[in-house]
Amino acid sequence: MNKNQKIIIIAAVAIIAIISIIVYANYQSSSFNSGQITDMAGRSVNVPADINKTYSTAGSVTVLLYMLAPDTMIGWNSLNGTQNYMPAKYRELPVLGGGQGQGQQTAGYETIIEKDPDLIFTGHSGSNDTISSIQQKYGSIPVVDVEGDNNLSNIASAIKFMGYALGKQNQSTELINFYNDVLNQVNSTVSTIPDSQKKKVYYARSADGLTTFAPDSPQTQLINICGGKSVVQSPVASGGMSVSLELILEWNPDVIITSSSEFYKNVYSDKSWQSVNAVKNKQVYLTPQDPFNWFESPPGANTIIGIPWTAKVLYPDKFTNLDMNNLTKEFYSKFYHYNLTSSEISSILSSSGLNES
Repeated sequence: MNKNQKIIIIAAVAIIAIISIIVYANYQSSSFNSGQITDMAGRSVNVPADINKTYSTAGSVTVLLYMLAPDTMIGWNSLNGTQNYMPAKYRELPVLGGGQGQGQQTAGYETIIEKDPDLIFTGHSGSNDTISSIQQKYGSIPVVDVEGDNNLSNIASAIKFMGYALGKQNQSTELINFYNDVLNQVNSTVSTIPDSQKKKVYYARSADGLTTFAPDSPQTQLINICGGKSVVQSPVASGGMSVSLELILEWNPDVIITSSSEFYKNVYSDKSWQSVNAVKNKQVYLTPQDPFNWFESPPGANTIIGIPWTAKVLYPDKFTNLDMNNLTKEFYSKFYHYNLTSSEISSILSSSGLNES
């Protein structure tokens, strides 16, 4: 091979590399200019190049949509409790229902169609038949499926996909980086805790404290991620389940986490719970839930901040490196588009039972 041939080959390789970079950059900065995507269920879906109005039929996907592209939302599929720590323009969006939602189901399919969204997201639908059924209800409006949005151990793929689908890659990268940072910090410490030293944890959802979830359910995955051991024994129902107080007394958890403010308010004065170690040792914690629950309901991206919170709840001495004040402020700014004041941060954390200086 002579010198001129080498030069030609090098030039050709350089041109190919430049073209590849340009194509990749266009792919990253555009929102489906090709007009067709493959969603997370493996379906080919034709979508508009410009996406200005969106909707989601699944609770955990709706929360992720709010995190990434709130100004495109035509409404909520459900919205429970208070949303004090959310800008008013998003809090005041209508609740439209439309399937797969939790809580309020008001207007439904017809009203959603009348608002003419460019794209509708659905999530963890179970099968292509189910997704096709949802697509039929919405006619020509494209429906895109998102998977893994309620799996906290591997939620980055759902965040990345929705970021691409919405043309919000920079925002999705920010969220993924926050997630990876807190998860890696917690994992590095949890990996050093011997199984014999892991705390026994019970999650109480209802006002009487007797409704819980299976240990391998999305609703309780934070216990395992953060180095705890669920006291609930398998096999049990995959959804919510009722247990007896006698069984809880037998399990005798070291820590109780609850989403019920009523249970949290009464448990220390309720004589029937006094012999439980978690109660005796003042180790009952109320998960923050404004604007969304930090532990579950829905299990999803809203529980990313629950990773450091749960770790601090279970092992405060092992996680002194986690600054919950700064993490909470950063999370609400990046994920909820709301800048918390110092007093608001203090109120959120102290109300949960977590004492942070």
